[in-house]
Amino acid sequence: MADHRELILARLLEIGRSIEGIKTAKRNELGLPETALPAFVVLDGDETGDDRDPISRKPTAPRVVTMTPEIYVVLPEKASAVGTQLNLLRGRVVNAIATDETLVNLTKDREGGRYEGGASGLSRGRSMIGEVGLSFSFRYVLRPGSV
Repeated sequence: MADHRELILARLLEIGRSIEGIKTAKRNELGLPETALPAFVVLDGDETGDDRDPISRKPTAPRVVTMTPEIYVVLPEKASAVGTQLNLLRGRVVNAIATDETLVNLTKDREGGRYEGGASGLSRGRSMIGEVGLSFSFRYVLRPGSV
């Protein structure tokens, strides 16, 4: 059986490649040249086990895990319309992840990805570049010994 974490991350990259208006989709790569933008970048991020899982359990017992990859949409310019373009692509990313049946099937109880929020570079004291980081969480069942 394949590792669900890897399957989810690989699927996110495929989703990024399919989004209208995205020129480049990369995984774990930052600092792309302007010629590669607009870009969708997924970073593997972190994961945590569910604290409600019983402590007295076999090491190979299934464990509910929540992974939190980082997803970025990066635009090539700092133009006045950058906010509008960023919001358009952000909406496409959120919709694509929320409606992807393959991704839904990889998560616990078919929950899919949960949109947790975003942080853009367009705020006082920030870089003012066309970039937004989107936070999603994905719960899956880790089955040690089955990978």
